[in-house]
Amino acid sequence: MTGPTSDRPLLGSRALVTGGAGALGSVIVDRLVGAGADVVVVDLDGERAATLAASFADSGRVVESVAVDLTDFDAVQEALGAVQTERGIDILVNAAGGGAVAPFAEMDAATWRTQMARNLDSVFHVTRAVLPGMLERGHGRILNIASIAAISGGRLVRNATAYATAKAGVVGLTKSLAIEVADRGVTVNAIAPGAQATPGRDRDTPEQRAALLDQIPTRLLGDPAHLADAILFLVSPAARNVTGVILPLDGGHSI
Repeated sequence: MTGPTSDRPLLGSRALVTGGAGALGSVIVDRLVGAGADVVVVDLDGERAATLAASFADSGRVVESVAVDLTDFDAVQEALGAVQTERGIDILVNAAGGGAVAPFAEMDAATWRTQMARNLDSVFHVTRAVLPGMLERGHGRILNIASIAAISGGRLVRNATAYATAKAGVVGLTKSLAIEVADRGVTVNAIAPGAQATPGRDRDTPEQRAALLDQIPTRLLGDPAHLADAILFLVSPAARNVTGVILPLDGGHSI
């Protein structure tokens, strides 16, 4: 198998991206494929994941799709165990998640648990399924998508306490696991994005957009493509000695 090159640093690697068919995940998948990686697209929406995988048919890379509910531990172990039968995973990007906004004083237990399951439990479930193979081979890259809400307390979005709490858990998991596996060839890092220029932001009124930008020193919303660039670095050979890092991509909001 051909090894990495300067323009394709992930050649020969196999990556797995959760939430891979979503607005952010699909950009990450595209960037990893462009860097030479074969990719497994994991998403709850199997049809959308399969469509995305098929779009790379002429890329020269192997892009597969898996549909699974990431909040179901047993289902994840079974599905990702099957994916690793013939070939392991070198790079894991935990990009699945999402948050519902609700005032804490009005939140019910079901809403709280849903946020923990989608944003924190899912990271445990997937990482638990993939990490043993990485440790056995003595090499692996794990990249978690946290949130600036885990650092700033959700000042950009009010009433996001449950989401911020879950993402703070991802930060803790990232740092602790990084220490646990640091001497076994596996790095664990996270990116903490701020407000992103995703399609959902199109619903902002001019007043809402101005108020949002007033909280960001650069006055720029994040670009998923730039986030994918940062991910590419952290999972590449160039970052072999980088672990336990929580990288804010927030235009200076958390300063």
